[in-house]
Amino acid sequence: MVKKIVARYFYVPICPESFASLDRLRNLFLKYKEQVDFESFNVFDCKFESLYSWFPNEEEIIESIRENGTSPLLFGKLFIQGNEIKGFPPSKKFISNALREHGISFEEEDYKFDYGAITKERLKYDIDKFQIKKYDGKLLRDSCIICTKYNPYLDEKSYLPENWAKYEQLKRSFLKENLEKGSLVGYIEYYNDEPVGFIEAFPLEISRMLGFPISSKSTNGVMITCLSVRQEMSGYGVASRLIEYLEEEVKNRKYESIEVLSFPNEHNWQPKSLYEKKGYKKVKEIKELCIMKKEL
Repeated sequence: MVKKIVARYFYVPICPESFASLDRLRNLFLKYKEQVDFESFNVFDCKFESLYSWFPNEEEIIESIRENGTSPLLFGKLFIQGNEIKGFPPSKKFISNALREHGISFEEEDYKFDYGAITKERLKYDIDKFQIKKYDGKLLRDSCIICTKYNPYLDEKSYLPENWAKYEQLKRSFLKENLEKGSLVGYIEYYNDEPVGFIEAFPLEISRMLGFPISSKSTNGVMITCLSVRQEMSGYGVASRLIEYLEEEVKNRKYESIEVLSFPNEHNWQPKSLYEKKGYKKVKEIKELCIMKKEL
């Protein structure tokens, strides 16, 4: 008889894929309910209540969110018996390996998603056709579809609005609530009236609760929690312009600094080199990542 194990998924409410992964994992572990107990936690709620003891890796995540530690969540993480499963969404390969280590036969058809290696051709552009708009309630879905319909690992033909509408709406609801409270700064850039990139930032305390470690010297500042540009529009200055617009608005709101969790330059997402060019300085290293900061 196989001993029952524990799988836990920690996620944030600012990414449609976080919610999509939650549904996939629920459905997966429902099929293995005799062998696996599955628990999920929206980390922004900070309600970490479980029937079981926490494993050290999970405690590090919880501590980071509660007390500003050094374990970034990065939108969503799955643990099986306390071991982190690589990938976002969680990797099928590593889920399979983890379950089989515990004597559980994993069927790949039980856990499916449409992501894969996709090459998208850069679009020709006319600089006069770009336009940047500040977030309002009507524009929030446009930021969502940059991460869903135009995801760099998803064939656009595979995107079905009815499959993603629920997850996009969940993110929009969280953004709208914080927009109305004045605790979200966001901009979206359009090309020929099509969304091509967005940037979002929250006050530091909220960012920490969303799983983003912040600088220990931080006071009255914000953190960029997401900057995303469609693959077809990379290299056309979209990211740089979005940062500039955000910085101006943050200044107007009397914040004193902006922080960002940057990645090594070989990554296309939040690369350190981009922020160095914009005047950000490294203030804290977290393994291969680093917190960068700009005083305003």
